[in-house]
Amino acid sequence: MAFDVSYALDGTVAVIEIPERLDAGCSNELKEKINTVVNESIYNIVIDLSKTNFIDSSGLGALVSKISVCKANGGDIKLASPGKRVFEILQITHLDKVLNYYHDLEEAVNSFESG
Repeated sequence: MAFDVSYALDGTVAVIEIPERLDAGCSNELKEKINTVVNESIYNIVIDLSKTNFIDSSGLGALVSKISVCKANGGDIKLASPGKRVFEILQITHLDKVLNYYHDLEEAVNSFESG
């Protein structure tokens, strides 16, 4: 399963598009993709959840796998467009308090411009 990566704001923000399911079957691939982006010294990451309707604990782990590295380097990992089911899981696990989330991709990307 491929995770599409694009770049915004002159290459300072990586946008990773997540498929319909983020589970044990693909969470390691997402961790590797995030690691690749971080190794390119890009610490501003937006996870696009607009197509995602299921996420399990391994998927949640992948989302937060490099958050401390990003924050230590002045960046962050932010979520864009979490659907109702995904947002409920974020609330249950209290990750909605750890990860900033935005209603759409543009808003998430632009949040890096304003700090």
